[in-house]
Amino acid sequence: MSRGTELPPPLRVEQALRLLPDVDALTPLRALLVSRSRARPSAEPYRTVGKRFVQTTDLAELVPQAVARVSEHLAALYQAAVEALEADQRDDLAAAVRALLRAGALEERVGRDTQAHAWYEHALGLAEGLRDRQPEIETLRHLGHLEATRGRFEDAARRYQRSLALAEAELDDDGTARACLGLGGVAQAQARWQGAASWYARGLRHAEADRGLTADLLFGLGDLAREREQFDVAEDHLGRAQAAFEDIGKVDGAARVLNAWGALEASRERRAEALRRYHEGLARLQGAGRNAQLEMAIRLNLARLYLDWQRLPDAEDEIRVAEEIAIVYNLTRQLARLYVVLGMVRGQQRDETGFVFFEKAIELCRGDEPLPRLEAEVYVEYALFRKALGEPDEARGYLERAREILEVVHHGALLARVDAELAQLALP
Repeated sequence: MSRGTELPPPLRVEQALRLLPDVDALTPLRALLVSRSRARPSAEPYRTVGKRFVQTTDLAELVPQAVARVSEHLAALYQAAVEALEADQRDDLAAAVRALLRAGALEERVGRDTQAHAWYEHALGLAEGLRDRQPEIETLRHLGHLEATRGRFEDAARRYQRSLALAEAELDDDGTARACLGLGGVAQAQARWQGAASWYARGLRHAEADRGLTADLLFGLGDLAREREQFDVAEDHLGRAQAAFEDIGKVDGAARVLNAWGALEASRERRAEALRRYHEGLARLQGAGRNAQLEMAIRLNLARLYLDWQRLPDAEDEIRVAEEIAIVYNLTRQLARLYVVLGMVRGQQRDETGFVFFEKAIELCRGDEPLPRLEAEVYVEYALFRKALGEPDEARGYLERAREILEVVHHGALLARVDAELAQLALP
């Protein structure tokens, strides 16, 4: 471009995405386009990711990166597939299963849950035909984790239960403990407190030889006690988990504990102490290299802390920092949750135009990898936003939508909350 030639005006992200077909071949380019987008210095207060801007002259530079990213990912998948074929030729189907699991994990890491599920299911089909049960035990755990991440808790529990039964039959303490950890996490996510505690405790009895696994189970017990407001018990378990993570040098684990400890202090309304714990967790992650998902979890809790503290400008500032991370790393779930909290900030300000954040969160939940459970959670918070603005009919409509989803995904605790809110709206 010659000197003095002005650049064309940038496009909004939503406009650029409308111009690109939503096909698999362009998915990496679309993701890169979003990650390279920028907010204007004088950004409007109701900006979401679609309102950011991208300079079209920069898009040509993205093409080689998109191609390189696709090539690298496909090369890794193809390599795993070839290794599976070579293992089969050697009559080593256990190695073939491990290669397929590696491919599934690659897909899961980039958020392609449907594709990951296909790899894992194929691996399971091979593993079920083996006399050695270890590959099947491991594959079932992968499937359980994936289903739990997708909010499909009944399916996740079924996979973990089968993994547990096989591990116990094989006298496999490690496999038993890991299945119990998964089952505890599923029960906790469904607010089945007693069941979760039993699974974590049962896992501990089998995890003595693995310090890291013991720390994970102690963390589960501590975080569960925090949710149940058993604060002294939570302190004990979290302290032991922290010591174990520190002992083995697992920085991410220590940061997870600090995040849970911050939430514990927030529950006790010791906000300054909660703030200190969250900041310490973030400092740990920065020193060890970025774990974007864990950093997002901490920043989300920070934003909620500021919201409860009525420090609304601080909450929005934290959300905007986290938004940048979510966009760069393509963390759709976390971005949707951020917009819900930003909508709640606007609700506290009695600003009815905050609805745009809830609408964007719903749109994200309906993307390439649908997130029905999270969508239901968004509807619940959206309903409370409308209720606070004196719009009971709109609130009722969003609660009914949440109920329809929850009846399908079988989330009893959230469904009970929805029913309670609907009953409250029905009162004269």
